[in-house]
Amino acid sequence: MELLFPILLAIPLFSQQLLSYQACRKEVNHFADQVVSFAFLKLKSFIGMNLREYFPFPSDDEAPAIVMFASPSCDVCHHELEKLLALKQKTGFSIPILCFVEREDRNYETFIQEFDNRLPLLPAEKETLIELQISSFPSFFIVDSNGIIRYPGKFIKEIISVLQDKRKIAKYGIQ
Repeated sequence: MELLFPILLAIPLFSQQLLSYQACRKEVNHFADQVVSFAFLKLKSFIGMNLREYFPFPSDDEAPAIVMFASPSCDVCHHELEKLLALKQKTGFSIPILCFVEREDRNYETFIQEFDNRLPLLPAEKETLIELQISSFPSFFIVDSNGIIRYPGKFIKEIISVLQDKRKIAKYGIQ
């Protein structure tokens, strides 16, 4: 009997919360879409930039590559890089991956020790990152075989989906 009153009170409260969520879900999704659109517009300014003018690329591959800019203090960078490496191991995709790491970060050496044997890590000086206007981490790009940015992205899942879609590859001129 003691439990009956809290349960009877909880049911209408839960129902009210569920109805409130249902009413606001559309607005929340719209707001999230606007934030993503705004972020993409900022990233869109990178399209056409040649990263080979700023960084030495390890080889002259004839294929596109995934480029990631990471900050060693960024937890999302660690998470996205782990997802990328797990996906690469699981699916065996052969797209080259380059990770440019903010050198001036206090956790630089630890980051290098953690990931260096798993993919190419290249130091990125703070001045170069400022010149390129890379201010949020992680930042992902698909570059063509010449080092020209063809597609900017915020998460690895988005980048992989572009590389798996022949229509998007053609749309963005990824060669």
